[in-house]
Order: sequence, then C-alpha cells, then structure tokens
Amino acid sequence: MTDKNVVDGILTLATPSDYLKAIGLALSLKITNPDLPRAVACNSSLFTLLEPYFDYCIEERCDIRGFAHKVFLDKYSPFENTLFLDSDVLVFQSVHSHVALWPDQAYSACGKYRSDGVSAFGLERSLVLRRLGVKEMVCIDGAGHAFFRKSLSGVVFDRARFITSNYSEFAGNAKYADEDVMNIVMTELGLQPAKSADFFSRYLSAVSGTINLNASEGVCEFISHDTGRLFAPCMMHFAADEAPLAYTRYLWRLYATSGVSTSGLLSLGLKDYYRQHIRNPISRLRQRLFC
Repeated sequence: MTDKNVVDGILTLATPSDYLKAIGLALSLKITNPDLPRAVACNSSLFTLLEPYFDYCIEERCDIRGFAHKVFLDKYSPFENTLFLDSDVLVFQSVHSHVALWPDQAYSACGKYRSDGVSAFGLERSLVLRRLGVKEMVCIDGAGHAFFRKSLSGVVFDRARFITSNYSEFAGNAKYADEDVMNIVMTELGLQPAKSADFFSRYLSAVSGTINLNASEGVCEFISHDTGRLFAPCMMHFAADEAPLAYTRYLWRLYATSGVSTSGLLSLGLKDYYRQHIRNPISRLRQRLFC
C-alpha cells in the first residue's frame, strides 16, 4: 500500500439511454480535473459519440446487464488507481485532495456503518448481519463512486462477482443492486467506508431554494439539510432520476457553455421525469392496491 491514494484516471459507464449524462460528467471533469484521463465502458455502438470526450472507450461485456457491470470495473479500467463515477454525477473540484484522505485499502467508497434497516432495493441488513456474525455492516448506498487499486482489488471484485451469481443466497428476495453487493463484500473483508467529508452530495441534500450550481464554472454550494450550514461538495450524484428537470437544466448550461450541441437533452429530462414522477408512483400504487 502507498502512503497516499493517488488517482491515475476516472472511469464511468454509459448506455444508449444515458450516454448524454456520461458526456456531462466528462465535460465537468475536463473543467475541474483536466489532468486526469477519462475512460468509459460501453457498447461499441456508442464509441463514435463518446470518443470526443473520453481518452479511452472500452467495450463492455455483452453477456451482462445493468448494475452487474459495476462488479467488473477492475476488468474495464485502464488505470491502476481508478476513481469510478456514475454517469449521472457532476464534479466541481479537483478530486485528488478528497481521495487522498480515504482509507489506505484496495477498494473505498464514502459511507457509514448500519446495524438495521432495509436498503433502497429491499435488502434486510439484519439478515446479512446474522449470516456474517457481525453487529454492523458497511453502507455505501447511493454513493455513485468508488476508488480502487486494480492490482490489489481482484479479491474484492471476485467476491462481488460470486455474490452476484448467487445473489438470492445472500440477499433473499431483495432486488439486485451492486451497492448492496459491495456493502456485503466490504463488510466481509473488513474494508472501511470513507468519511464523506466535503466530497459527496445528492440534490436532495440541499435545503430547497438554496442551491447555487454551475458546473461550467466548477461551482456548487447549498445549505445542507443535515447541518443547516453552507456546504460546497466536490461532486453531486443525481441518482435514481433525482430532480430530473433541475439536472437537465444544469446539463444544458454545461453543454452550451462547452460548445456542445444540446440536442437530446430535453427528451432525456422528460423521460426521466416521466419515469420518476408518473410511471413509478402509478406502479407503486398498483402494488399497494392489488398485491
């Protein structure tokens, strides 16, 4: 292990439905972290669209889908010391000083320890705790990021792939989620979650009406719900179609000021809005009424 975590490059994933978000991430990184090369793993059909914004385009495996790609990050990354970011992340500061403070281990992500509750995907933590014989487990839910050392993290990802292939044995009837897989793996291997400090944020972390966000200038600050104080995070994760219209507005401004065509952004935002605020609530209502 080294005395200090050093980021060699940044990796993300992209799909045909969200590659415009990946471009937004790349544009924000070009402004705030111009020294770091950028890599994207995706279907080869997207290479032409993404090559202007990424230094590496890596063809993803065609035999897996969705979240499962995240347990193959060690296979996709061209970097030894990799910072992975979800495509729906915007970055406002240099990542180096933040990652340098994280635990000196093969795999890290911001989070905390939990001893009860149910994850967003239905994993009952008490079941995992009993199975592992421990009192608390790592919880990196919604993190949207991870730092790993490629040559040292094989045991982490191998275990994650094994759990993925046998998920019901570990999680019962819970819906598959890579973050729950990594929660189990980090707990099993004794890997510590990193303290979020000033690195991580979500749109709903902010008191309504207090956000000042301009990715083209590397600006993000708001009054935090948790502390009631002004907070200036390194990144913001717009997970699970969180605030789709606001996110689309931020992307539009970033694209426009970067000289990139905004074509497709409005459609993307409306689709995310429909999924989050119309389709999903109706689906949940039907489940309550008929199940």
